[in-house]
Amino acid sequence: MCCRGCPWRIHAAKLPGVPTFTIRTIHDTHTCGGINHLGHQQASVQWVASSMEQRLRENPNYKPKEILEEIHRVHGITLSYKQAWRGKERIMAAMRGSFEEGYRLLPQYCEQVKRTNPGSIASVYGNATDNCFQRLFISFQASIYGFLNACRPLLGLDRTYLKSKYLGTLLLATGFDGDGALFPLAFGVVDEENDENWMWFLSELHNLLEINTENMPRLTILSDRLKCIVDGVEANFPTAFHGFCMRH
Repeated sequence: MCCRGCPWRIHAAKLPGVPTFTIRTIHDTHTCGGINHLGHQQASVQWVASSMEQRLRENPNYKPKEILEEIHRVHGITLSYKQAWRGKERIMAAMRGSFEEGYRLLPQYCEQVKRTNPGSIASVYGNATDNCFQRLFISFQASIYGFLNACRPLLGLDRTYLKSKYLGTLLLATGFDGDGALFPLAFGVVDEENDENWMWFLSELHNLLEINTENMPRLTILSDRLKCIVDGVEANFPTAFHGFCMRH
């Protein structure tokens, strides 16, 4: 589309039996600067997704801002950020499945972990009211064996905040091998960081070590001074030495 009075026009017709068009007439002279606006409504989410599918398969971290810049460079179409974001979300869902489907598959995933990695611990829990996801705890058998047989009796506790669609918090228990490198023992995903979830995670960790250890030396735990971690360690590891990270 052009401004009123501009002679630029293009007329095309769809060819029968094939998904292509043929140009019948074109007046290719512009006397206006075209249209400047925030997004082409006809650039559908599916079109954006199809246009960027190969790029996103090669680089899933491609950002919506980079998508709209690429669309403009290649096709001369100005997208809104929302159009680019929704296009990426659609193709990522097609590639990896939706977040909702991922949560629904967690019980099956835990069963597969335990079946294919005997000795692993994998449990998922839902809210009592609506059975929506609340907690996940996983420790692979190789991690358990490695910690008990090749690591110092030292565990670091920490968490990081997830940035996916439904957010949440990742809780971590990490050991240190003979070279001083990090050695993951267990991780948990919870809906939020609070006293109850840290107490649950440390209880699961205590059960894991209690089942698999008889003569392990006195455990040392390293964390920051977050009160819910301090209380959880005191309740579940009363004989452990609890040190605090000097940075915190």
